Amino acid sequence: MRIRRALHRRLLWSGAGAITVWLLALGVWGGWDVADPVASVVGALAGVAGLAYSLVAPLDAERLADLLAGEVVRREQAEYVRWLDGSTGGRIDLACTVLVHGPVEGAPAGGRSSELTALYRRLSPPRMVITGAEVTDDAGTGKSLAALSLVLDVARDREPGQAVALRMAASSWTGQDLEDWLVQHLTAAFGVGSAPARRLVEARLVVPVVDGLDELDPPGTAPYSSRAARLVRLLNHWQHGTQPGAVVVTCRRAVYDDLVRTEAHLKAAAVVRLTPVDAEQSVAFLRSSVADTEAGQGRWRPVLDALGTAPRTGRAPEATAAARLRQVLATPWRLSLVVAVYQERTADGRYRRDPADLLTLAASGTLHQHLLGLYVPTVLAARGDGTVAPDGPAVRWLASLASYLAGNRGGRQAEGRTLSATDLVLPELWPMFGARRTKRGIRWVCACWAGVLELLVVVQAALTSWNQLGLSFLPLLSFLLAFRPDLWEGDDRMVLRPFRFALGCALGSVPVALIGLLDASEDSAATWVMAAVALGLMTGGAMGTAVAPDERRDGPRALVRSDAVSWALLLGDLVAIFALLGYGAYGWRGLGLAIAPLALGGALISNSLSVRYVVFLVLARRILPWRLGRFLHACHQAGILRTSGAAYQFRHRELQDHLAGQ
Repeated sequence: MRIRRALHRRLLWSGAGAITVWLLALGVWGGWDVADPVASVVGALAGVAGLAYSLVAPLDAERLADLLAGEVVRREQAEYVRWLDGSTGGRIDLACTVLVHGPVEGAPAGGRSSELTALYRRLSPPRMVITGAEVTDDAGTGKSLAALSLVLDVARDREPGQAVALRMAASSWTGQDLEDWLVQHLTAAFGVGSAPARRLVEARLVVPVVDGLDELDPPGTAPYSSRAARLVRLLNHWQHGTQPGAVVVTCRRAVYDDLVRTEAHLKAAAVVRLTPVDAEQSVAFLRSSVADTEAGQGRWRPVLDALGTAPRTGRAPEATAAARLRQVLATPWRLSLVVAVYQERTADGRYRRDPADLLTLAASGTLHQHLLGLYVPTVLAARGDGTVAPDGPAVRWLASLASYLAGNRGGRQAEGRTLSATDLVLPELWPMFGARRTKRGIRWVCACWAGVLELLVVVQAALTSWNQLGLSFLPLLSFLLAFRPDLWEGDDRMVLRPFRFALGCALGSVPVALIGLLDASEDSAATWVMAAVALGLMTGGAMGTAVAPDERRDGPRALVRSDAVSWALLLGDLVAIFALLGYGAYGWRGLGLAIAPLALGGALISNSLSVRYVVFLVLARRILPWRLGRFLHACHQAGILRTSGAAYQFRHRELQDHLAGQ
């Protein structure tokens, strides 16, 4: 979504700089004796600056919210379908009970999960916590899916003046103020400029939907002093005028009950508890998704009969296989596991597994681990894009990543930042190998870069004049300035805007080229061409690239790719400008000036996401694929991973824990 509109100050400075450089170039190349052409150039540049400013004029908050709602629907709709695993059974409509903490109006005593959006809109203030009904184990009950459905409904049916709900992973909170976190999320996940994002937040046109509050702290953390409690305190201070601001939170029941006991819970909120899937719902789901024909009913008949006749309690060791089967399949997540694994077919259409085996596995107590063990290769074969072999090392690669995340649950830190136990952000995986090894790798990259530049200086001197060896000090910048790289510098990265780059090149070069046509002298044609190209590249670079917070319109894997392309474009832009100016002033000998931006660029990119990611891939070459981004994207397409902003996350905590234990 192209709603980054806060670039006018940078463009004005760029326009002023372009005018200054152009006038200096006139002096170097002989200047003009007539003032009118200079005035024409300045006027043309002023027109360019005015046109550029009009292109980035700020939008009002309501228009921004409308654009944001459309982008939320586009993204989250695809994620919603993926979370359902493409099942024709649809989403299971769970029953729920509702409790109230504080002064809340409009809350019923209970309802269904399909009514959560209507319930949210009736609440005053609209503040909701979604948990499970089971105290001991409410994993997989559909809390995140319920929140995602609410986000979609609110965005799709938005009326003017209403806020847009934003799904935010609780693990992405690093301790900052709530407003700053929302601004950062808007900028990072949707490419909104910091100033427009701030206007949206201050106007309360966004609603934080915090998913996974229980994932902020390792097990055993004291509730009142936990990170979850600190985040809840920020949410309690979130105000909309004189009323508490709208908030939605998902959390496991046991963790949230601990917060309630220590009075660190969300104030003035309705607590929605989703109940487990009952036998009738399990049977209805299976009938609609895999047993909607006579052949399907025949295959699944033992399972359907067992679920229909199983007693409601089956936790004792002597419980029947049917009761244990019902216990295992008591959540939507596990039902989707069963459907995915037992609907796998061979190339000739035969089913690989018999659903009747589920009863035997349930009786032995191994059904759950059996399903988790087969899930990854099954969905890669059925829904993968063909880039990852189901019977290859995919499980081993995922197990390495899951083990890394499991090691972060104790609050592990790297370079002063607490590491996430759920998020896989490509340029932030370097803690797998430690800061020292990563910094050493970055220094080696910069040393190689400096060596290549020194070789270029020597070659240039040999071809032109040995006086060019005076430029040999410049490559040292690539190494000396990168001696102490900042591994968290990548919160800001280079952003590429191809349309604006092309527009800037046209706006910068066309006025100069038109004025050059008025010059009748034959020997000035080359000068005018070089001037038009240089000014066009300068304007294109100013409009098309910038150091800005992360944009992720194309998903998490585009983060590093866009950063690398943008840096390459910027360096190429600067090299072309310096080469043209050097050639215009000193002829072929002046091309050596192109070493200056390469040296400076080498020092700057030492802190870029791209270099850090390449160093990580080299270090991880034995345990992870070289094209890690493509691999994670294929797993996301298959439903093994989900996305949250710039991060990949495992589809479910149970799957992550299973892989980490391998």
